[in-house]
Amino acid sequence: MTERRDYTDAYCSEFDATVTAVSQLDGKPALVLDGTYFYPTSGGQPYDTGTLAGLPVVDVVTANGDVFHILEQPADPALAGQTVHGVVDWRRRFDHMQQHSGQHLISHVFDSLFDYATVSVHFGDTESTLDLSTEEVSQDKLARAEAAANQHVFEAIPIKTYFVDESEIDSVPLRRPPKVSGQIRIVEIADTDWSACGGTHVHTTAEIGPIKFVRQQRMRGQARLSFLCGQRALDDYARKHDLITEVAALYDTEIGQTPVLVARDMERLKDLQRQLVELQTLRLSVLADELTATVAARDRRIVARSFEDLDANGVKTLANLLVENAGTVALLGSTQGGKATVIFARAADVTMHCGNLLRSSLQQFGGGGGGRPDFAQGGGIQPEDMDDLLTFAADQARKELSDRQ
Repeated sequence: MTERRDYTDAYCSEFDATVTAVSQLDGKPALVLDGTYFYPTSGGQPYDTGTLAGLPVVDVVTANGDVFHILEQPADPALAGQTVHGVVDWRRRFDHMQQHSGQHLISHVFDSLFDYATVSVHFGDTESTLDLSTEEVSQDKLARAEAAANQHVFEAIPIKTYFVDESEIDSVPLRRPPKVSGQIRIVEIADTDWSACGGTHVHTTAEIGPIKFVRQQRMRGQARLSFLCGQRALDDYARKHDLITEVAALYDTEIGQTPVLVARDMERLKDLQRQLVELQTLRLSVLADELTATVAARDRRIVARSFEDLDANGVKTLANLLVENAGTVALLGSTQGGKATVIFARAADVTMHCGNLLRSSLQQFGGGGGGRPDFAQGGGIQPEDMDDLLTFAADQARKELSDRQ
């Protein structure tokens, strides 16, 4: 059985230990030691990485009382019984310590201020989350909780770990009941919060560093809060400060003025978009009249055209305008942006089935689609095949309409 030395000293990042087995776990090469400071994944906290005997450790897993240090490559069997040197990736370890201790502090704050229990926790590579026993946390409560958590950081409250037998656990004011029995490890934020936990933690709340809530989601009737602690919060602040500084520079103004200026420009943009829609509608209306006027009566008013400068929505609008005229069939295509979209439509007094015509036409060129008798849309063809497809469809439409005379 591997001695879990990380339980008593989370700050040890280099150590020596004896290899008890050069092994495998689930087909992956691994070393088992008589004692380790590497933390294995458990309780939501990710595993440590680092090196053993100079070999990269890429995962750490517990199985049958032993800790398996999963290696990037197989180890020499001669290492069995030898003393090896281990190095824990301290940057990763300390980051996990900050997030885990920070989560305990955040959970305490929500529990003590609002009676919101922590239902579950997940520690991610970039941000962590906790689910609270409420559907939503108001912005006011979020602000109060964040301020209270950071106040505890400023107070540098000691954090200590110790073991308590399950027979004495009732003497510890745990925030939630333990999930294990026997000797139970307690993480205590002195006289503030008590949790049964096997994770690695900092010595004082000051080492947690700044705490920042970054988003809230509703998940299965609970509020999921994403948070950052320590270096992650500082990195987030630096990144966002750089972004808002760049925005302010674009406006040649102070950071504090950017929300007003962005809001002003958003309103201007909405107005310009409205004008653009109006102009586009007018343009399409004129284009529809021009196309209708150029179609000979003998052609049964079949309009077959492709457009590079109209997207699918524009072509759809044009088709609807065309078929407002009695006897008209619109066979249109868009190749804007290198994407082919085909739209067929007909006037109400035309008996042709657009969906069937579109399907049969697209099949000739490797595409697919279908639709209603009066309107159909599809794609999946090469843009360079668009004109040939429309020519084919127009011939089919003329034949069908002639046969029905």
